[in-house]
Amino acid sequence: MLYKSIYYKLPALVLVVLLLVSCAGFTGDDSERDVIHDLNRVQKEYLRIDDSIEPDEEMKAFIKDYASDLFAYMGRKLTVSTGVIERGQPESPLGNLTADILRNRATREMGTQVDVAILNRGGLRIPIPEGEVTVGTVYELMPFENHITMLRFNGRQMRQLANELAIEGGEPVSGLRMRIDNGRATDLLVNGQPVSDQKEYWVATNNWLADGGGPLPTLWSPLERRDLEVMIRDAFIEYLVHVPEISPFTDYRIRD
Repeated sequence: MLYKSIYYKLPALVLVVLLLVSCAGFTGDDSERDVIHDLNRVQKEYLRIDDSIEPDEEMKAFIKDYASDLFAYMGRKLTVSTGVIERGQPESPLGNLTADILRNRATREMGTQVDVAILNRGGLRIPIPEGEVTVGTVYELMPFENHITMLRFNGRQMRQLANELAIEGGEPVSGLRMRIDNGRATDLLVNGQPVSDQKEYWVATNNWLADGGGPLPTLWSPLERRDLEVMIRDAFIEYLVHVPEISPFTDYRIRD
């Protein structure tokens, strides 16, 4: 059974009781004691889900058609991978592939060249296996509902961002090349050119990193931010369905 031997508390009821406790203001009266008694009782109540619970035939019939459509969608073949594509540092085949796809789609959406794409390797949950790649594979790889976020930076901020990448030992990037030397970024290039204080740069990332997640604080204070209505997972699926095969590759975009 899918959730065998898992215990579930009653979160909604607990929340209501907590709110009641808060509203009571801890006055010490009988009503407060009753609320606390209920809270203690609720905290001790569990619903055990295991093989002793019989499937509900009505529910099974209700979800049958939906489940059939879902399994068909998840099993749809997108492309074929010639080898296992894994994440790692300072760069990796999986990081390179996903960052390149992000930058490609962001450029298309913006109607102008996007300079750099950055993702977090922790958001890539599984390697892409050798062989057939399905929609389900991509959902396992990218289970989060993250959309593409565009951020504009000046040259100083780009160097600062590169140093944060160096401190982390590298993250998935596209359009950016650098060397890590004692925790600092050196030989930094964007689109094959040294970073200039006279230029501004568009960086594509996900909304989680832009909203304060991850270890790259420069992403939190751009000169400009634009949130695109494109899920990163959808962009990945739409790209893969148009390529006959993918292969693991690294190209020394981040070196240590």
